[in-house]
Amino acid sequence: MLRAAGLRIPRQISSLRCPARTWTSVTTTKDALLVNAFGNTAFPYVWLRDSCQSSPESIHPSTKQKLHRTSDVPLDTRPTGVTEGQTISPGDHSAKGVQVVPEGIEIAWDDGHKSLFSKEFLKIHSSPSNLHASHFSEYTSPTAWTSSKITQSPNLFLSYASLNEPKSLVDAMTQLLKYGLIFVSGVPTEHKTNDTCELKTLAEKFGELRNTFYGELWDVINIANSKNIAYTDLDLGLHMDLQYFHHPPRFQALHCLRNRVIGGTSVFVDALHASQTLYHSNPSHFDILTKTPVAFQYVNDGHHLYKQHPTIQLEDPASRSENTNPSEPPAISHINYSPPFQGPLPVSTPLSFYPALKEFADILNDPKNTYSYTLKEGDCVLFDNRRVLHARTAFEEKQGPEREEGIPFGEGESKTNRWLKGCYIEADTVADRMRIGRTRGL
Repeated sequence: MLRAAGLRIPRQISSLRCPARTWTSVTTTKDALLVNAFGNTAFPYVWLRDSCQSSPESIHPSTKQKLHRTSDVPLDTRPTGVTEGQTISPGDHSAKGVQVVPEGIEIAWDDGHKSLFSKEFLKIHSSPSNLHASHFSEYTSPTAWTSSKITQSPNLFLSYASLNEPKSLVDAMTQLLKYGLIFVSGVPTEHKTNDTCELKTLAEKFGELRNTFYGELWDVINIANSKNIAYTDLDLGLHMDLQYFHHPPRFQALHCLRNRVIGGTSVFVDALHASQTLYHSNPSHFDILTKTPVAFQYVNDGHHLYKQHPTIQLEDPASRSENTNPSEPPAISHINYSPPFQGPLPVSTPLSFYPALKEFADILNDPKNTYSYTLKEGDCVLFDNRRVLHARTAFEEKQGPEREEGIPFGEGESKTNRWLKGCYIEADTVADRMRIGRTRGL
């Protein structure tokens, strides 16, 4: 059972308040058990038999892994000794195969197996919304924002020292999952090599680093004849990284090691909010951006990477939570937008795609949707690379007596006055650690 596995039921699920001995009655049908306490939700017998959590024959006691395949369960499996149309109340022993007990519902199956389904378990699985809530969707479901709304988010700015406190770290991960943007101040800048830098320590507090052809960690500095526009002093427009991957990295972290230049302000936009805005203003444009593939490519510097994605990528229907408001857009999984790395569109691209993308770009670049912040030395920004677009204004060296020589990087004689170190973080580990923290009541 869930409690036996040490999992805390979220408060919106654990609110079942029924007298222990009269919490429900059940009714048998040909193929399912109707549980009165949950609006006569139908729990199919084959689903119940397959979902047994209470027996060591079903779930291994230490690994918590399922010990049978769904396809092993006979389609005609039934509780023993029950007939269709029976209503069974607590204390009713007329149907030996189904008993309503204070803990939940006991079932003796026709193959000799026995199961106990707790009230909490049945409550969780009585609706898709309850199921999502049991996995802490309250803390992972995204909250769309404009530039004014993001400043009101609870943990937009945190200190590095505070992340040593487990609750603050869970709050930081929640901020990243819900809003896709968080700034951490006071991250030491003394050590700048990949082996000794503080960014790796910070990132690993959130999750596991993802290695790419840039390496596990990488530097963003001004380089002559750069293979990437990020390594110049030019204006870098709104984009997402590595869209030419099949699965672009979810989270990105950038640690400011040095910033002694004029300009170079970081800009962030919530593309989820922009997508929702487009849906309400022009549903047909929204629809075409969910269906039209856009090519992204990186054919340079010894690499040939290519992948097509729709601009607005919807959640898989099987994994979506209930949408009880038909005026709201369908659940959005990711946004795929990166003009610097966009390849030629397929020749078959419908002409209606172009005005749709233009309207979307106009929403993205609306000043009320852009949040700007100039990173200070010791600041680290973490953001959702599948949702939050990032950009950087052009920058230049200070002149006259304010100009500084710069600090050396690499093995050559080059020096820089603007140096960021970056990395990517796997998505699942962040959500995993946040859920475990919430399970522990943090």
